[in-house]
Amino acid sequence: MKKVTIEPGCITCGLCEFIAPEVFTVTDLSRVKPDAPLSTCKDVIKEAAQGCPVQVISYEE
Repeated sequence: MKKVTIEPGCITCGLCEFIAPEVFTVTDLSRVKPDAPLSTCKDVIKEAAQGCPVQVISYEE
């Protein structure tokens, strides 16, 4: 996994952080952690992107 992005429109529901706490953090906005182990978290990143209710999580493999 090369890159994970959260586009504008996030509703901060917290689902991404629940699914992949090692990758995402949710406060006033959802963010990808700067030191997130993207290469070892591919499956949970894909699960978070698919489960996002507003479909704002994208990734590049």
